[in-house]
Amino acid sequence: MAMCLVSSCKKFLDTKPEDFVSGEYYYSTEEELNTALAGVYSALAQDGTYSRNLVMELAHGSDEGFYKRNDVNINAMVYNHDASYAALNNCWRQLYDGINRANLLLQSIDKPQMDKQKRGVIKGEALFLRSLMYYHLVDKWGDVPLLLKPIADAEQIDNPRASSKVIFEQITRDLTEAETLVNKISDIGFSGRVSKTAVAGILARIYLKWAGYPLLDQSKYGEARTWALKVVESGEHQLAADYKQIFINHSKDLYDIKESIFEIEFFGNNFEANKTGSRFTVHFAIRNTNDLIGYGYATVGATATLYRKYNDPNDVRRDWTIAPYSFQGNNTDIKVNKTITDIHTRDIGKWRREYEVVRPFGKDWGPANFPVLRYADVLLMLAEAENEVSGPAEASTYLNLVRARAGAFEYKGVNEITDPGVFRQVIRDERTRELAFEGLRKSDLIRWGNFVQVMKETGSDITANAPSTIRYAAKGYNNVAQRHVLLPIPTTEVSLNRAMTQNPGW
Repeated sequence: MAMCLVSSCKKFLDTKPEDFVSGEYYYSTEEELNTALAGVYSALAQDGTYSRNLVMELAHGSDEGFYKRNDVNINAMVYNHDASYAALNNCWRQLYDGINRANLLLQSIDKPQMDKQKRGVIKGEALFLRSLMYYHLVDKWGDVPLLLKPIADAEQIDNPRASSKVIFEQITRDLTEAETLVNKISDIGFSGRVSKTAVAGILARIYLKWAGYPLLDQSKYGEARTWALKVVESGEHQLAADYKQIFINHSKDLYDIKESIFEIEFFGNNFEANKTGSRFTVHFAIRNTNDLIGYGYATVGATATLYRKYNDPNDVRRDWTIAPYSFQGNNTDIKVNKTITDIHTRDIGKWRREYEVVRPFGKDWGPANFPVLRYADVLLMLAEAENEVSGPAEASTYLNLVRARAGAFEYKGVNEITDPGVFRQVIRDERTRELAFEGLRKSDLIRWGNFVQVMKETGSDITANAPSTIRYAAKGYNNVAQRHVLLPIPTTEVSLNRAMTQNPGW
């Protein structure tokens, strides 16, 4: 298969603004609009968003990954947090900061004298980024304030919650417009900027959420199918031949725009003046304190539940996603293979620091990009929506593409499944096999309505089958209750915003 690889020299966010202007300011030139757009992108690369909180503390603690620390720290992955938990506030604040940056830009979009098509691209990208941030807010918190105009400091503090349905209606309108304005990914040349297929793929994700819990509008499966199919029929994308190369590329600052549709860009190891590294890559890395091969904190461990989901011994994804080795003494470059029965103590293996090209290694920061949307995800979303609309016959085509790339058996012939209910579970399992640790599993379980049940089952498995040194992990699963399908509104927001109400159970 053809692969288009480009290095970080094509990146859009080589620099980012350190400060942002007040709501009274407007952008009067094309250059100022582009600087403002860079500021919106950078809101997604902060500790509260894709660098750490959004994709680690607030995304894990699922049946695929657990907080790999036997201590009493407050952490959302252990479900012992409350509304004062710092990661909640950081994520909430930085998402709304990014939304306000987008609103400031959109307020001034028509002011500069500039090429109409270039103006449209900037507008489309800003609409997409604002919509993506609102999606995360609705997905994590449910009903939240819907702010479509910029707010200056100390103004408009009391903002009531809008219903999730109203927010979904707004962001799908905005994304539908954005899709007509932004460029094709083949014209952009890399995955760090918003493209037509990125918009379409995220629209499919949003409609699947709308079809699931809590709104349960099953008519939206058809919309999800339409937008996912638009990505497939665009001819812009195909699966990479080698699964592991996808994640090596993230570490090497290379892009395969056929597989990777949209990713959050990070740079360097934070030794530079402009600190733009990520935290996730260090916390997801295999445990190690060796400077020669890169620090890894292994903050999140892989569950045996995930390991067992790889139901074909030929599936190459298992031993890349879940590290089949540890480092000798946790302070060396010598790899020691795990025994075949040791399936409870393994670390994440998806992003391996040895492939990073930036030296020296940072102990707390790394340069790897985070994948927001891959083509494999689109194919699985299309399979899921197609199964709900018309059944497994057509849906299996898209599922089998993903499994064939993995070297796993396909659901056809003697393995064909004709029951939509049975096939529904197959697709759900395939999503975690393909997309583990990419920040999607917990949200998937919640929209499918089986989050609490699956968490309890995982905790019981750890208690019954894990070695004594790992059984501490069960406490997070045992702590889970129905209130955890939504995060609590941060204490700071409730205390400042008199129109805000708290989520149930918090």
